Amino acid sequence: MIATGALVASVVLMIVCGLFESLYPWLAWPRAFFEAATVGAMADWFAVVALFRQPLGLPIPHTAILPNNKARVAESLATFLETSFLTEQQLGPTFREIDYAGLASRWLGDHASLLADKASRFAPKVVSGFSDVEMSELLGLRARELIRNADLGPMVGEGLEVIVRNGRDREIFVSVLKSARQLIEDHRGTIQSKISKEIPLSGEMLNALPFGKELVGPLLDQVRDSIASAVAGKTIEKVQAALDEAGSETDNPLWRSFDERLRTFIAKLKASPEMADKLHTMQESLAGSQVIGDFAAKTWQEVKEFILRDCSSEDSAVRRKIEEAIRSASRQLTENAGARAEMNAFLGEQVLAGILAARPHARKLVTSTIHAWDANEMADKLESTVGRDLQFIRLNGTIVGGLIGVLIYGVFWALGK
Repeated sequence: MIATGALVASVVLMIVCGLFESLYPWLAWPRAFFEAATVGAMADWFAVVALFRQPLGLPIPHTAILPNNKARVAESLATFLETSFLTEQQLGPTFREIDYAGLASRWLGDHASLLADKASRFAPKVVSGFSDVEMSELLGLRARELIRNADLGPMVGEGLEVIVRNGRDREIFVSVLKSARQLIEDHRGTIQSKISKEIPLSGEMLNALPFGKELVGPLLDQVRDSIASAVAGKTIEKVQAALDEAGSETDNPLWRSFDERLRTFIAKLKASPEMADKLHTMQESLAGSQVIGDFAAKTWQEVKEFILRDCSSEDSAVRRKIEEAIRSASRQLTENAGARAEMNAFLGEQVLAGILAARPHARKLVTSTIHAWDANEMADKLESTVGRDLQFIRLNGTIVGGLIGVLIYGVFWALGK
């Protein structure tokens, strides 16, 4: 409106100055200004309008430049975007300086409870979708691999060596002695029966006598049982006393023998090829047994039932563990400077590489979008974006044209003098 008003004002004032110039000769100077201003305003109006449409609807050549060159505009914009904006030189410094780890840490910390809740609600669906047979086979396969590949000799040897160094082997020895003592006590009757059978005294020895065997036979059996009871009692007492002494005396021969055999066994576990072969044979036998398959099936069922049961409860242990794990990851990202730097460097390069790799897609998006526009719609979009600035060209043309007109008039006026 302002630019057009300036054009109209120039035309009106030009006419006014022309009408009254004969009465007032000095009006030749403003007439020269307004004549040139009118020409400049009209020329720039034509130039600005010709970018977007045909002036006054007339089919003048090289007008409506943007609508008629929509394809070229699309290619030019896409090329600019691809070669001048989506480049490593332009984007690299920005994307490499972003603190991805910090963003992830804060986001995880703020949403730990929500993420844990979503995960615990989704977990039963995932678990229920697994095949029981396939999961059991998977667990069984993994268990068999672990059993076959485990180097049990050195592992068990190291464990027993730690026990010996901490003095726990003495506790094990005493516990074994107590168990043996209790075992003997629990089977006192069996021991007495065994001893009784070994005593060559019985009522059956009198079967050949013609008389008296009914009286003497039971007596012999009682004597035999009494002797067996006495021998068994003394034997058990002696054995238990020996076990008690071995458990209380650190220099007992039985303890020294146990300790020596244990240390020898540890050394064989750690270095003996024969022991390693025996353990490997045992591992192969265990790995190939049905016990592992049954164990894997039972384990999967227990795990599945636990997850389904736990995730449906208000106080879910799975949910708590997931939330703790998320918060722990958040703290690690915050506190571990090395991990943060490594993560930021990795993600910075990956994000940048992803954007650069998507340049052909960005180019295609720009060109396809502009090609899909109606020519007049495109002109309207561009005009609404830069049209205001283009109106200043018209204003400048009006003013500059007028000044040049005055300058030209002045030159000819001076020459005429």
